[in-house]
Amino acid sequence: MLRRPFALFFILFFSFTLIFFTGCRFNKKSVESEQSQDWRGVITLWDFPRWRDKNGDRFGWIKAKISEFEKNHPGVFIDLRRLKWEYGFIELRAAAAAGTPPDIAPVGADFDFISAGYLEPLDDFIKPEDMAKYDKRAAEAVSYQGQIYGFPWFITTHALFLNKETFSAKKVALPENGTWSYDEFIDALQKLTFNNRQNSKTDHYGFNLFLSPGNFTAWPFLTVDGANIFDENGNFVLNCPEGISALSRLADLAAKYKVVPIEDYGTMEENKVWGDFAEKRRIAVYPAGPWAIKVLEEIKNSGKGFDFDVVRYPSGQKQPRTFAIVSAYGIFRQQDVAKKKVCAEFLSQITSEKEQRCLYQYGVFPAIIAARQKNDEGQLIKKMEEMVEDAHILPKVKNLSRKDEILTSQIRMALLAKKTPAQALEDAAVEIEKLSASE
Repeated sequence: MLRRPFALFFILFFSFTLIFFTGCRFNKKSVESEQSQDWRGVITLWDFPRWRDKNGDRFGWIKAKISEFEKNHPGVFIDLRRLKWEYGFIELRAAAAAGTPPDIAPVGADFDFISAGYLEPLDDFIKPEDMAKYDKRAAEAVSYQGQIYGFPWFITTHALFLNKETFSAKKVALPENGTWSYDEFIDALQKLTFNNRQNSKTDHYGFNLFLSPGNFTAWPFLTVDGANIFDENGNFVLNCPEGISALSRLADLAAKYKVVPIEDYGTMEENKVWGDFAEKRRIAVYPAGPWAIKVLEEIKNSGKGFDFDVVRYPSGQKQPRTFAIVSAYGIFRQQDVAKKKVCAEFLSQITSEKEQRCLYQYGVFPAIIAARQKNDEGQLIKKMEEMVEDAHILPKVKNLSRKDEILTSQIRMALLAKKTPAQALEDAAVEIEKLSASE
């Protein structure tokens, strides 16, 4: 008689155990979903300043998005670290290499971060069929070996900005239909270089540029005779006859034609070069991104600006190759699946079509095609938006930032006539090859 209660207990215990574990197995997805919704904790976000809000805060937009998300996700806190453009990416690379990166940052289109394995694949959150809504350059930039690593946010490129009033005063015709040959470019710069004080020293120049690693405004000039900078396998190939010819053209602006500030050519700080163009009007032609349209319009509306236009880079033996810079947010490697899902939800919201429509005030173009179709920002923005359609994404090269530093240093030597263009590019090739061999 004593065995029956024990047997009944054993049967009930076994049945309960079976039901429990079976339920766990078949409800795994629902449990994971609940875990992601119930996750609590801190997400670290490192980001850069963007457009100014009504209070002049360049982090105002992202702070508002953080507050909105935290309100709708009790127990989730997003800790924002404000980066500076001068060295923010250096900090991000150092943190990633040390194994102490933030949870999320705008590095989802940066091939260095992707190829090094620092970022989470996002195919669970962005399906391949969803990529059709993005600009093809943005989709390509965030993709690697069949996987997606970033939430595309914006895309931008570069063009040449012209001071129309200086062109008119010197009776120089603007490029017809926004395009010109290199000979026409040189002819215009010579007429736009002059002395306004009636003394022996030139004080107004046809052209100048800001030369710095990661800036890329000089790159189209290096392709005007048909050269590529890197080939499809990531090899540096600019040290070829077409590349030497293109760099010679750029160096000749100082050495032969003297249409740039010779002593400071390629060495000026960005604020100084930009100020000479936008404020002091000492430069007639300057390469920049669409952000400059907004800034120049604000200066003009204040009564201190001038009429300006945007045109394409001049063509040499070939049409120049312009480059599209893509920005996307990525998630650094996570051990907590539920936390990763919350990170992805936040990034999905801040890069949505609705949010991307705000990007015109930042002077860049939405990565989502539909967000561009409502563009009523003016003719100059539309002109630059058309230029994006011809642009190529930056080459997918490991250690591109370091290799660009090497190239920029050698270009500067050529512009200052401290090396011949051929020697500068050969030296760049040697140094880049050494770096590639150590990868």
